[in-house]
Amino acid sequence: MSLQYILDGYNIIKQIPPLKLKKLRDGRDSLVSLIEIYRPQGSIKNSVTIVFDGQSGIIGYPNPLAVKVLFSSDESADDKIKRIVSESNRKKETIVVTDDRELQFSVRLLGAKILSVADFLAQAKGQGGEGPASKGQKPKAWDEKTISKTLEYKINSEFEKIWLKK
Repeated sequence: MSLQYILDGYNIIKQIPPLKLKKLRDGRDSLVSLIEIYRPQGSIKNSVTIVFDGQSGIIGYPNPLAVKVLFSSDESADDKIKRIVSESNRKKETIVVTDDRELQFSVRLLGAKILSVADFLAQAKGQGGEGPASKGQKPKAWDEKTISKTLEYKINSEFEKIWLKK
């Protein structure tokens, strides 16, 4: 049975020193890359939705294969996460990743499970089967030589516009 992970985006970014030092957009892109490359959610069948605070005018991400990115628009990210959990038909298979105590309490009351940011990141698969957090290394997702599927898609789209004059 597959699991549904819902991530409190900015709460996670604030917990990762290399990401919290970046501009908001770069931090979001790096978090998406981390999820796509290290797959802390485990099985490819498990879905990941990252919820960020944001106004309705913010442009979303193309839908990458591993991660769905949502912006909260006219409500807080916490309220959007609570709404997603309350509307879910699979509350027992839903895991909310956050260190926000109030949000943890609310989604637990709705029937979802919670996972701390540190525990979620520790699940990330690194080389040798160990997560980057367990070795104290920074994940390659933050390395300039590694790009995510989302960034690859954006680059290819730009090249198509230039080369094919679309």
